[in-house]
Amino acid sequence: MTTPITPTGITLVAEAIFKGCPSAVVEAYSEPDQELRSFQSAQELCTYAATKESSPEGSVHIVVHYHNMAGKVTHTRIPLNPKKCNGHTFRIRTDGWGLISVYLQLRPGVLKSSITANSAQRAQKWSHTHPELEPPAMWIWPAVACHLRRLRAVLKLAA
Repeated sequence: MTTPITPTGITLVAEAIFKGCPSAVVEAYSEPDQELRSFQSAQELCTYAATKESSPEGSVHIVVHYHNMAGKVTHTRIPLNPKKCNGHTFRIRTDGWGLISVYLQLRPGVLKSSITANSAQRAQKWSHTHPELEPPAMWIWPAVACHLRRLRAVLKLAA
Protein backbone atom coordinates (compact mmCIF):
# COMPACT_ATOMS: atom_id res chain seq x y z
CA MET A 1 0.00 0.00 0.00
CA THR A 2 1.27 3.45 -0.86
CA THR A 3 0.85 6.58 1.22
CA PRO A 4 -1.46 9.14 -0.40
CA ILE A 5 -0.35 12.69 -1.10
CA THR A 6 -1.55 15.13 1.57
CA PRO A 7 -3.71 18.19 0.89
CA THR A 8 -0.61 20.32 1.57
CA GLY A 9 1.31 18.26 -0.99
CA ILE A 10 -1.46 18.70 -3.54
CA THR A 11 -1.30 22.47 -3.01
CA LEU A 12 2.49 22.49 -3.47
CA VAL A 13 2.26 20.53 -6.73
CA ALA A 14 -0.67 22.61 -8.04
CA GLU A 15 1.15 25.87 -7.28
CA ALA A 16 4.30 24.56 -8.99
CA ILE A 17 2.30 23.61 -12.09
CA PHE A 18 0.78 27.08 -12.40
CA LYS A 19 4.00 28.91 -11.46
CA GLY A 20 5.31 27.94 -14.89
CA CYS A 21 2.35 29.64 -16.65
CA PRO A 22 1.01 26.57 -18.45
CA SER A 23 -0.89 26.85 -21.70
CA ALA A 24 -3.01 23.82 -20.72
CA VAL A 25 -3.76 21.86 -17.56
CA VAL A 26 -6.34 19.24 -18.52
CA GLU A 27 -7.66 15.87 -17.37
CA ALA A 28 -5.77 13.03 -19.00
CA TYR A 29 -9.10 11.21 -19.51
CA SER A 30 -12.60 12.58 -19.17
CA GLU A 31 -15.28 10.92 -17.14
CA PRO A 32 -17.53 8.76 -19.35
CA ASP A 33 -19.90 10.85 -21.50
CA GLN A 34 -18.29 14.10 -20.27
CA GLU A 35 -16.04 16.71 -21.84
CA LEU A 36 -12.50 17.11 -20.52
CA ARG A 37 -12.05 19.41 -17.55
CA SER A 38 -9.40 22.08 -17.81
CA PHE A 39 -7.98 24.08 -14.93
CA GLN A 40 -7.10 27.76 -14.85
CA SER A 41 -5.56 28.04 -11.38
CA ALA A 42 -3.89 26.10 -8.59
CA GLN A 43 -6.95 26.66 -6.40
CA GLU A 44 -9.26 25.21 -9.05
CA LEU A 45 -7.04 22.13 -9.33
CA CYS A 46 -6.95 21.70 -5.53
CA THR A 47 -10.74 21.94 -5.34
CA TYR A 48 -11.05 19.29 -8.04
CA ALA A 49 -8.60 17.04 -6.17
CA ALA A 50 -10.71 17.35 -3.03
CA THR A 51 -13.76 16.07 -4.92
CA LYS A 52 -11.79 13.17 -6.43
CA GLU A 53 -10.65 11.89 -3.03
CA SER A 54 -14.05 10.32 -2.43
CA SER A 55 -14.43 9.03 -5.98
CA PRO A 56 -13.99 5.31 -6.72
CA GLU A 57 -10.51 5.78 -8.20
CA GLY A 58 -9.35 8.17 -5.46
CA SER A 59 -6.83 9.86 -7.71
CA VAL A 60 -6.19 12.79 -10.04
CA HIS A 61 -4.63 12.30 -13.46
CA ILE A 62 -3.94 15.44 -15.46
CA VAL A 63 -1.58 16.50 -18.22
CA VAL A 64 0.31 19.77 -18.43
CA HIS A 65 1.58 21.69 -21.45
CA TYR A 66 3.76 24.80 -21.37
CA HIS A 67 4.16 27.23 -24.29
CA ASN A 68 7.94 26.83 -24.45
CA MET A 69 7.59 23.06 -25.00
CA ALA A 70 5.95 23.78 -28.38
CA GLY A 71 4.15 20.69 -29.66
CA LYS A 72 0.44 20.28 -30.00
CA VAL A 73 -2.16 19.08 -27.51
CA THR A 74 -4.88 16.99 -29.13
CA HIS A 75 -8.04 15.38 -27.81
CA THR A 76 -9.14 11.93 -28.93
CA ARG A 77 -12.70 10.73 -28.56
CA ILE A 78 -12.75 7.09 -27.49
CA PRO A 79 -15.98 5.21 -28.30
CA LEU A 80 -17.32 2.97 -25.53
CA ASN A 81 -19.67 0.03 -25.87
CA PRO A 82 -22.74 1.06 -23.85
CA LYS A 83 -23.62 -2.60 -23.18
CA LYS A 84 -20.27 -3.09 -21.41
CA CYS A 85 -19.85 0.40 -19.90
CA ASN A 86 -23.06 1.04 -17.96
CA GLY A 87 -24.68 2.84 -20.90
CA HIS A 88 -21.74 5.18 -21.48
CA THR A 89 -20.82 5.86 -25.10
CA PHE A 90 -17.50 7.78 -25.04
CA ARG A 91 -14.55 9.20 -23.13
CA ILE A 92 -12.02 11.79 -24.27
CA ARG A 93 -8.24 11.40 -23.91
CA THR A 94 -5.64 14.18 -24.01
CA ASP A 95 -2.71 13.33 -26.29
CA GLY A 96 0.67 14.79 -27.23
CA TRP A 97 4.17 13.31 -27.27
CA GLY A 98 5.72 15.81 -24.86
CA LEU A 99 2.89 16.31 -22.40
CA ILE A 100 3.74 16.05 -18.71
CA SER A 101 1.54 13.54 -16.92
CA VAL A 102 0.74 14.25 -13.26
CA TYR A 103 -0.80 11.40 -11.27
CA LEU A 104 -1.72 12.13 -7.65
CA GLN A 105 -2.82 9.23 -5.43
CA LEU A 106 -5.30 10.66 -2.92
CA ARG A 107 -6.03 7.52 -0.88
CA PRO A 108 -3.90 4.56 0.17
CA GLY A 109 -3.58 2.37 -2.88
CA VAL A 110 -1.37 0.32 -5.12
CA LEU A 111 -0.07 3.18 -7.26
CA LYS A 112 1.99 6.05 -5.89
CA SER A 113 1.89 9.66 -7.03
CA SER A 114 4.14 10.36 -10.00
CA ILE A 115 5.04 12.92 -12.63
CA THR A 116 6.23 11.55 -15.97
CA ALA A 117 6.81 12.50 -19.59
CA ASN A 118 8.19 10.88 -22.69
CA SER A 119 11.77 11.50 -23.73
CA ALA A 120 12.50 12.49 -27.32
CA GLN A 121 13.92 9.02 -27.95
CA ARG A 122 10.92 7.19 -26.54
CA ALA A 123 8.47 9.41 -28.42
CA GLN A 124 10.34 8.82 -31.68
CA LYS A 125 10.45 5.07 -31.08
CA TRP A 126 6.69 4.89 -30.51
CA SER A 127 5.56 7.58 -32.97
CA HIS A 128 4.48 5.00 -35.55
CA THR A 129 1.80 3.76 -33.12
CA HIS A 130 -0.03 7.11 -33.20
CA PRO A 131 0.39 8.58 -36.69
CA GLU A 132 -2.50 10.95 -35.97
CA LEU A 133 -0.26 12.90 -33.56
CA GLU A 134 2.17 15.46 -34.87
CA PRO A 135 5.77 14.20 -35.09
CA PRO A 136 7.86 14.19 -31.90
CA ALA A 137 10.33 16.54 -33.63
CA MET A 138 7.76 19.33 -33.22
CA TRP A 139 8.37 19.36 -29.44
CA ILE A 140 11.18 21.23 -27.70
CA TRP A 141 12.48 18.35 -25.60
CA PRO A 142 14.91 20.31 -23.36
CA ALA A 143 11.93 22.43 -22.23
CA VAL A 144 9.87 19.27 -21.55
CA ALA A 145 12.75 17.85 -19.48
CA CYS A 146 13.23 21.12 -17.57
CA HIS A 147 9.57 21.34 -16.52
CA LEU A 148 9.54 17.63 -15.70
CA ARG A 149 12.56 17.95 -13.37
CA ARG A 150 11.08 21.02 -11.68
CA LEU A 151 7.72 19.37 -11.01
CA ARG A 152 9.29 16.08 -9.86
CA ALA A 153 11.42 17.98 -7.35
CA VAL A 154 8.27 19.57 -5.91
CA LEU A 155 6.49 16.21 -5.75
CA LYS A 156 9.46 14.73 -3.91
CA LEU A 157 9.25 17.52 -1.32
CA ALA A 158 5.47 17.13 -1.10
CA ALA A 159 5.56 13.37 -0.48
